[in-house]
Amino acid sequence: MINTEHVTQDLRSPKKPTAKALGKYFRKVEIDYDDIMGFHDRTLSIDGRYASLMMTGSLRDSDHWANGAMGMTFFVFIVIGQIISGLSHGIWQMFDSPIEYFIQLLLLIYSAVQFKKSKKKQALAVVCDRKTGNVYFPAFASHPELVIPFEQVDMYRGSIGYSRGSGMAVNTLVPKIYHASAKRDSQYAVLCADNYDQACKFWTLLTEFMDKNKPIPYGLLQSVQFRIDRDVASIWPGTDVRNAYPLDPEIKNNYQYVYHTNYEETVEYPFDEIQHVIAPFSDDPELLKKNIERAYDLNLLLF
Repeated sequence: MINTEHVTQDLRSPKKPTAKALGKYFRKVEIDYDDIMGFHDRTLSIDGRYASLMMTGSLRDSDHWANGAMGMTFFVFIVIGQIISGLSHGIWQMFDSPIEYFIQLLLLIYSAVQFKKSKKKQALAVVCDRKTGNVYFPAFASHPELVIPFEQVDMYRGSIGYSRGSGMAVNTLVPKIYHASAKRDSQYAVLCADNYDQACKFWTLLTEFMDKNKPIPYGLLQSVQFRIDRDVASIWPGTDVRNAYPLDPEIKNNYQYVYHTNYEETVEYPFDEIQHVIAPFSDDPELLKKNIERAYDLNLLLF
């Protein structure tokens, strides 16, 4: 299992301000409670305890593998040219240009360095744990594993690419603190939204979700129910997204969702019995009582 119980020790502040590190094409995603009921999607990887955001890389490390592949491509093109030249003019003609071999050696060295830097892993995930309130960033490239409180994370939305702002749109999770042994800061590119407004809605719901004293937001219930029906957790272990962990028993046994349609209040709901479902990880009975009433006001009860 991933570690979300213990916060990483020996943390440090970022080496440069986030706005400067990301550049002018990135915009901080803000919390927006205006449409908390309207955004919902069952395809999100959220199971009642964990929310997993598929990580496509970091804004710097994700380029290493591509750079290495590009270097090897040029190396192969030169070799093909040498073979064609040897077949056309004689085998010894292949050895008449030492500068080509020097270039090939540089390309091999460059590619080897880039591949080593990448250490590329497929389908890793940044995992938010509602129970502990912590966020798990997997080890990636030269960066060690990082576990920090959710309050120490921001989301940015922007564009990357050589087109200076008109490239691929990207959602980026930015830690506010880093492992002291990490040589530099790293921003983690994740998949969660198609545009800035949607990113704001998702970030709002995720912020609500990570408060274990609150009911799971309406917009995430479809995703949670989807996982419960299949008894599959949202965590992605190792490099294989298909080999999912079984659902947390505390979620599996307690969470069942119904939508409250008793608008005339002719039925008295057993509030005391559903406390552990409204927020099963909470240790604050007063907040639980308030949020049971909040769920009722939203025409939503969980039992």
